[in-house]
Amino acid sequence: MFIFGAVFGSFACCQAWRIHEKPAKLGNRSICMKCKKRLAWYDNIPIISWLILRGKCRKCKAKIGVAEILAEVGLGLVFLALSIQVGFNFNLLILGLSFVIFWILLIFDAKWGELPVFLMILEIPLAILYQVMNGGDVLQILMSVGILAGIYYLLFLVSKEKWVGGGDWILCISIAIFLGTPFLAVIELFLANMLASVYAIPAAIIKKDRHIPFGPFLILGLVMIILMKDFILRFFYFI
Repeated sequence: MFIFGAVFGSFACCQAWRIHEKPAKLGNRSICMKCKKRLAWYDNIPIISWLILRGKCRKCKAKIGVAEILAEVGLGLVFLALSIQVGFNFNLLILGLSFVIFWILLIFDAKWGELPVFLMILEIPLAILYQVMNGGDVLQILMSVGILAGIYYLLFLVSKEKWVGGGDWILCISIAIFLGTPFLAVIELFLANMLASVYAIPAAIIKKDRHIPFGPFLILGLVMIILMKDFILRFFYFI
């Protein structure tokens, strides 16, 4: 499962770059973004090729970037943890596919500060299917969407996109449906903002950068909750 996740992490990086190109070039062979050399199969092995090449293009020696190996290792760990958490069943298939799409969104927003709308819309039917398969309560789901997507939509309207981006509230719709309860939606709010604060404070001091893409933290918060859902519920039950 770690290997599968690493492969799809590599795939997510490639698709993020291809979607960002104008026009989008989905399905093309992988190339170096600087010298445009087509990459051989042995330069496309997740994690291993990056380590062997030391994060550089074999031909022009341009840096590939650390985001690629982080995406591969990160999604590999997520797939491994998912297989342990939910087992080998239909839930694993839905969550695995959904997290690949979320990973493309995470990479895209982290690199360019944008969220492709069609990918966020694609996540919504997957989230609904997940809740249908798990007997989700419609009222609870609607309350979750109202809390998470509703708050970010209001922030978007009031601030005129200064506090949160226009895509964040759309992303929150599928995240809220996956969470399925207003309680977990509140936990998501706390986690995402905590993760963003941990990143933003050093970034503001070191880079003087106050623009922080929020999509990656929303997605990471969802991943953490899905993987630790039972622990979170037991913890607050005992409190």
